[in-house]
Parts: sequence; structure tokens; C-alpha cells
Amino acid sequence: MSSPFDIERASLRRAPDRAVAVAVIVAEDGRYLLQLRDDKPGIAVPGHWALFGGGLEPGESPATALVRELREELGFTATDYARLMESIHRMPSGRIVEMWFFTVRVRLDEIDRMVQTEGADKALFTPEEAAALDRIAPWDLSAVLLHARGALLFPR
Repeated sequence: MSSPFDIERASLRRAPDRAVAVAVIVAEDGRYLLQLRDDKPGIAVPGHWALFGGGLEPGESPATALVRELREELGFTATDYARLMESIHRMPSGRIVEMWFFTVRVRLDEIDRMVQTEGADKALFTPEEAAALDRIAPWDLSAVLLHARGALLFPR
């Protein structure tokens, strides 16, 4: 006899509806660059602070998508990046989203030269400031906190 949990597990085993590459952009002073998403219907988490990134195109690797998305959204070519984590989320809508998070290290002068083409604003936040935001994408906050506290959570 199957339980509701068996049905939920089976739904997570199907191919994701969407795969995204996400940049955990870390400035040299330890703050994280977030974007304020546009507040318009039809986009994910409108009016919330979030990380930069976007969907993988067919046949595109997560790392290639990351570099492309940052070039499109910020006019920035990422060269210093590393995989942080991968996660799969079943959203309340039932859609399954696979997320590939990368740490991207940048200098403050590079941030000054970035030209944002998507979203309403961008700003730097400490992990504590990000956690205190009322409107922040929860999966993005978890990636920021994981990066910020990684050494404490996963000592070598």
C-alpha cells in the first residue's frame, strides 16, 4: 500500500520542469550581491530579493548557463567561480526545479562596473542583513547562509 510520502518521492524522481544556474556572488569584503526582482506578475518571486541566474538552455551545462546569465543580466564575465551545491525543489505549484548554485568571487570595483539589465535594483548584504529581509527567495537565502557558514557546518 502506498502512502502520500511515496507519491511525493516518486514525483521528485521525475525529470525537473526547469533547471537553473544561480550565482552566489561574494564580494571581497564578504558581502553578497542580491537583485531586487521586478514586482510584476508572471515571474518567480516578484518583488523579492534573490540571487542572479536563470534557466539552462537545451544542451547547456550549468556552468555555461551561469556565465551566460551573468553576462546577460550584469554585463559581467565570471571567471572565478566554483560549484557550491545542487538542490531540487518541488514548488507549491507542483513544478520541480533543479538548482545549481555556484560561488562567484568578485572585487568591489567589478560590482561598480556591472550594468544590471534585469530586476529593479541590486545591493550588497551581509548574511545577517540578507536573513533579516522580509522578502527574499528562501532557496537563495539558504545558499547564502550555507556559503557564509560552510566552515562551521562542514569542518574539514
